[in-house]
Order: sequence, then structure tokens, then C-alpha cells
Amino acid sequence: MERAVLLCVVLLLPCSPAERQQGNEEIESMISQLRHASAAEVQSLRYCKISTPDLLAIAQSTANRVLQGVCNPRELNERFAALQKQVVDQFNVLQSMVVSIEDQLRTQDKQMKKHHSKLRQAIGSMRGGSEGADEAGRGIDFFDDLDDLSAGDEEDYSLRDNGEVVSPRDTEIDRYNSTMHQEDGWRVFTYYWRVRDINYKMRNWGGRRSLRSESFYIFQNGYRMYMRIYPNQRGENVYIHVGLTEGDYDANLDWPFKLKHRIHILDQGSPSEDIVSRVWDPTQLCSGWHWRRPESGDNYECVGLGFEQLLLRSRSYIHDDSIVIRLTVFLAQ
Repeated sequence: MERAVLLCVVLLLPCSPAERQQGNEEIESMISQLRHASAAEVQSLRYCKISTPDLLAIAQSTANRVLQGVCNPRELNERFAALQKQVVDQFNVLQSMVVSIEDQLRTQDKQMKKHHSKLRQAIGSMRGGSEGADEAGRGIDFFDDLDDLSAGDEEDYSLRDNGEVVSPRDTEIDRYNSTMHQEDGWRVFTYYWRVRDINYKMRNWGGRRSLRSESFYIFQNGYRMYMRIYPNQRGENVYIHVGLTEGDYDANLDWPFKLKHRIHILDQGSPSEDIVSRVWDPTQLCSGWHWRRPESGDNYECVGLGFEQLLLRSRSYIHDDSIVIRLTVFLAQ
């Protein structure tokens, strides 16, 4: 593998005819050595799916198409940086497409639940007039069959207009989401983030795949923050992080960021026992680099809460295939 990479670099650098001729001679010499390589080296080339006779043509094509005219390391680095940006941009487009598809599937699922609920209500109303069914009882059997299909779906919660199941904490969420209020003697800001399809994410997402919340301001003309969740770290853990992102009012704020904060994962049963992080103090955790004024986009997250997926599956932390994460930022006493 190392020889194959070196071969490409030697090919890309020459620019003058004399240099190109010398480079080609060196390449031919190296190809000859590769042909007599050990079995392990040949196996490495096979793993790369690049045969030795085709290597020269592939590298030359790449040089002409992407790195034509590059004669020094600086230019080479700039070209590779540009290529890296193109790859990242294309990956982001693909990721957005996947997220869009997941959102569409989730919306369809919610709509099906909504229509299913309406169908059950209609069936319940029709049951009152079904007593006159024929002696075979076909009408009653038809309704009973539909009930069997929905077995296990009933809960002691109603449905919102969008098909979401209402939990005991929704009143709290509706009242305090994105608001400032008093809590235990502090003036605080709270933000609630509902992460849907959590079971699928915990089962199927890769360890490096994460979901970012929307950005939000913690007070008027204030700091802008976000949260991020990694649902499937090492196939068994969940990690939730908090970070700063670029805002419109950063020039008028004090830096580095110093406001204490913590997160809850809501237990949506009754009585509730939330999963709660400790209070994070930016003046004591990490370095000022994490809490500096964001220059472009998001700062790297410094603090976060991690726990086993088994814990999240206990009690009622998962409700209607969703979890709710609450961020509390302590503004002043």
C-alpha cells in the first residue's frame, strides 16, 4: 500500500518534460519491483482493487483531471483541500437526503396512527348499530378483527392533531419550552428537544453518526446554542452534548461563555424520575477554546452526558418512540 501511494506522488509532481521523463523512468522501475513483490504486498494491492498494469494510467488520469500544473507541495495541499471540501459537501447533501427520507417516513407513520385512531372511533360509533347483524354475526366479527389488529397500541394518552401521543409531561413542555422563568431561586432558560424514532437510531445508526438540534437563543439578543445526540456509541451507549454556535449578537456579548447549565432526559411516566446531568460550569470545565466566541458555525462541544441504552429503555424515558431532552441554562440568581 505504501509503495502504491508513493508511486502516485512521484507521478503527480513532475511538470517539465525532463522531469516527467525522469519520473516515468522511476515509476517503471518501481512497477518492476512491485511485480516481484512478496505475496503479502500483492495481497495489499488486490485489497485496494488496483492492478499494477492499470496503476500508471489511473494516476496519470487523476493528475491530468485534478492536479494538472501542480509543481510544489503548497499547491498540492491546496488542491487536496479543495477536493476534501467537495467530498464533504457531497456527503452533507447525501446526509440531508437521508434525513429528509426519514422525516417523510416518520410523517407517514404519524398520519397512519392518526387515521387508525379515527377509524377506531368510527368503529366504536358503528358498534352501537351492529346489534342487528345477521345470525352469522359477520358484522361483529369484522369489528373484532380490527380490534385484534390494534392490540397493544392502546395507551392512557390521547393523540394530538399531528398524530403524536400526548404524554404527562407535554403540559410542562408547552408551558416552558424556549422561555425564561424562575426555578429554585434562579432565573433560568429552558429548551426542550424531542428526538423521534429513537429505537431505530439506537439500533441502526453508526457510532459516529449524530443528530443536531435546531439552534436557539437563550435570551433576547443573547448567546446561541444547540444540542447533539449520538444514539449508538459502541452499540450500547447514548451521548448527549451541548455546544455554542455562531449568533447574530455575538459582538455585543461577553466571551468566553460562562453560564452554568445542565440537561435532563424526561421520564414521561408518572411519577417521573428524570435522568439528570450535573451542573456544568464553563469556568471549570475544558478550556476557554470551547467557550470562545464562535468564528464560523459551531464550536466543538465540551460537555455531555453519557449512559447505557438499557437505562434509556427503562421506565418511560422512551414514549411514542421519542425521548425529550431539556436543557436548563442558569442566567442569574
